[in-house]
Amino acid sequence: MKHPFLSVPLFSALACVALALVSPRPAEACGGFFCDNLSFIAIDQTKERILFEVNGDETLTVNVEISYSGSPEAFAWVVPVPASFSGELGVLPPSTLRLLDAATAPRIIPPPQDWDSAPNSGGDDDDSVSEGDDGVDVVDLPQVGPYQPQLISSEDAAALTAWLNENGYLITEEMEPFVANYVSSGMSFLGMKLAPEAKVADIAPISITYPGNEPMIPLVLTAVSAEPEMGVLVFVAGASRYETANYEAMEIDSSMLRADPRTGQTNYYSALSYMADQLDRQAFFTEWADSGSQMRSAVQSSWLGTEDEEEARAYLDELTDTHGYFTRLYTRLTATAIASDPIFTTVANESVSNRHDLSDQPPVSWDDPLISCGDTYCGVGGVCATTDSGIDGCVCGGGFSARAITAPTASSMAPQPTVTCQDQSFDMMVSAVANFTMDPCDDYSCEGGGSCVLVGGFPTCECPVGTAAVAIGGGEIMCSEAIDTFDPEQVLWPNWPASAFPSGDDDDAAGDDDDDRAINMSCSGCNASVEAPPEPAALLGLLLLSLVPALRARGGRPRGR
Repeated sequence: MKHPFLSVPLFSALACVALALVSPRPAEACGGFFCDNLSFIAIDQTKERILFEVNGDETLTVNVEISYSGSPEAFAWVVPVPASFSGELGVLPPSTLRLLDAATAPRIIPPPQDWDSAPNSGGDDDDSVSEGDDGVDVVDLPQVGPYQPQLISSEDAAALTAWLNENGYLITEEMEPFVANYVSSGMSFLGMKLAPEAKVADIAPISITYPGNEPMIPLVLTAVSAEPEMGVLVFVAGASRYETANYEAMEIDSSMLRADPRTGQTNYYSALSYMADQLDRQAFFTEWADSGSQMRSAVQSSWLGTEDEEEARAYLDELTDTHGYFTRLYTRLTATAIASDPIFTTVANESVSNRHDLSDQPPVSWDDPLISCGDTYCGVGGVCATTDSGIDGCVCGGGFSARAITAPTASSMAPQPTVTCQDQSFDMMVSAVANFTMDPCDDYSCEGGGSCVLVGGFPTCECPVGTAAVAIGGGEIMCSEAIDTFDPEQVLWPNWPASAFPSGDDDDAAGDDDDDRAINMSCSGCNASVEAPPEPAALLGLLLLSLVPALRARGGRPRGR
């Protein structure tokens, strides 16, 4: 029995909440990311966080974290729900999914440091029903937390779209086919705005319970506004372990991971993105799986320092009492590769550890060079380059432009700005951009001679030939002269560690001419170009998609977190 679940597309312009310090096991509790500087946690601070609870009574509860930046009056969120949805809603303590994330985050034990090589070493329950114009029915549901929900339904997709747009939910022309699919399948829509007295600080994860027993994420709809290199983190609490049934079910191979104990640099996320691209981004990686008692221990030994932490911990303690097994699954997506909605199903209860012990790798000497482009992955549309600015950047091919994003990193480091190459051909915001009161490119400068191009409503940069796009902070990009370019396999840190680590090799970077993803470089740092990758996979428009983005041309934009 499959039922659509509810999710929210991402918008990278919104503020991100950083994970706080954590230790995943009681025996290892040391009050921070680093235990005597022997390990560090790999974290993705901008990912979606979703928690499924398989209740065992033919119902599912999905908890979606919502991040929002803007005025309370501008908040608007709408999501399709099954016709059988009874209006059962709730909210979680705001820190709940962050605490669950922190307790199970990937932990990397780096190779040993060769210290001898160091220089100088030493509301109301009554429902109010009204029928709007054009056959749109609206049911006012009781207030839950800071939200004022409404159940909205219609048999006329055009009328429903018009009503949503007139009532503060932006539905672009490109999104209308998704809405029509929901209407034709007989689904209703849950709309939410903030109560008059609510503040943005009151926003909490929303909890929705509906009939079903098989979790599913509607990623096809997420493609409407998915940012490049979008992380999605899924927890499933149930009687057994879960993994994806229709994507590749993967585990992280520790032998492919690298870490530099001198700098805290790790290839965890860049290698994961690279591996996912080998599977056309049709993969979910199991990062942690274990019993409810082990999850309880991990939660008890983690800390965030937030005001509601103990309330969140109490909720998770109760959850581990009622569910026998927990699974953490993660993937990194691009909009053009989203071709189907992942479904999650039960598998045998085989534990998966979040610990990756690299201590048996060769010791790292102080003389070993730092790894160029070791944690910068530009996607299938570009290659990484070292630049004269001293910052690694991306050379994007034709039809791609550079987008500023926040890079996942080791927890000891501040959030790192970086860039990736975004496909300009996939844009669900074209019609909405035409109504913007101000072009986002008007006050956005692509320094170094670059040109600003709007993609998905966000500014991106096309850099001149021979230059690479580098992130300079604050969401800004500079085009800097490319010095060395690297094949994408550089994220696997070949020959690491080694005293004579090679610089970029143009011959290797050229790849196979028969491969339409090959990188062509006429010389190092000049006339660099990238062939266009294959056409993006066709979206399966007939699938039930779960979420219609609730945007406004002005004001803030809510998203699931």
